[in-house]
Amino acid sequence: MSLRSTIKFWLRQFPFIYPKELIYSCKEWIDKQQRNKGLYFGQRGPWYKDIFAADFLHNPAPQTLGTPNDPAFYNNRSYLTPIATLFCLQNTFLFGHKGLILSADHRVFQEFSHHFGISSLKRFFRKNPFYIATGGFRKMDGVGAVLISPESQNYYHWLNDVLPRIKLYEDVFDQVDHFCVSSNVPQKFLNVLVDFGISAEKVVLVKENEKVRFDYLFVSSLPGSEGRSPGWAADYLRNKLIKTPAVTHPVKKLYFKRGNSMERNILNEESLMLKLQNDGFEIIDPGGLTIPEQINLVQQAKIVVSAHGAALSNLLFSPVKTTVIELFSPDYFRTDCYYTLSAIRELNYWYLTGTKPAAAHWGDMMVDEDLLLITIHHVNAG
Repeated sequence: MSLRSTIKFWLRQFPFIYPKELIYSCKEWIDKQQRNKGLYFGQRGPWYKDIFAADFLHNPAPQTLGTPNDPAFYNNRSYLTPIATLFCLQNTFLFGHKGLILSADHRVFQEFSHHFGISSLKRFFRKNPFYIATGGFRKMDGVGAVLISPESQNYYHWLNDVLPRIKLYEDVFDQVDHFCVSSNVPQKFLNVLVDFGISAEKVVLVKENEKVRFDYLFVSSLPGSEGRSPGWAADYLRNKLIKTPAVTHPVKKLYFKRGNSMERNILNEESLMLKLQNDGFEIIDPGGLTIPEQINLVQQAKIVVSAHGAALSNLLFSPVKTTVIELFSPDYFRTDCYYTLSAIRELNYWYLTGTKPAAAHWGDMMVDEDLLLITIHHVNAG
């Protein structure tokens, strides 16, 4: 950068504590820009286009033979999926693994980055006041498109927050020179981008705390924000990623093990897996499989049993009416991922809540093995 550009860049970041503003609606910000700057700017400035309308979903009641936890499901029984929108922004920064989008004067667009209902960006910046202040940036020639969301290295978020955004870029796909992806995304995730028409040469890996500037940047809504994937996103991913014909009569019984998880472990998993194996289940570590291998396997599933975790993202590719039994820790009872995904796919959804021993770590649980087997046999008998 020239001295003048460097000084301007630093001044725009002043006072280096918090962003200048959190913009809660990019649409309203663009409309305001157009009103203030007139017709000429409006025709050549930033713009947006709604791609999919909001949709109302009403999901069937979850089922359990254990102690019911109906309140945990209330908010996810009926809801609106948001409007899906494509935005074209100018003179814009993309920042780090969270996919933060910043205006030229370092205002942050709230709607393009979420913390999954756990924390807000406002609270995040209070705890990390210098987070977006940097000593420089990488200037990219050409047009960019964002394929980053918080936690996009996680399989669930990769499938539900990232890949469906490609659908929202379809109208401008041939204009995009660079598709920006978080540098911490595993290679096996990147491998599937070719199925969406994105070559390795067009992928730009953005490092944590790296600021990248574009003259023109396409940014789409986060389709799966807050764990409620819309139907159009599920249909799009299935169309792109399923390569083999549907199994007419799926017969496999699958248990997805937690693997080397650092939290939310099943303390009696070894004993549980032995009983499930005796009942005809295959014990699967999805982390050791490629994405195509996971997709092919779950297409053959009659029943899937798993603790709440990213492995259940594969339910997206399962046949209609597949039975799923989700195991919840009493510490972490989130129903806005796989219950809602099961409803979209018309799966037969069941759940059980584990118990937590007094000395157990947060999220760890014991599963009632007999109750789980009774549930499996009850489902099979039905």
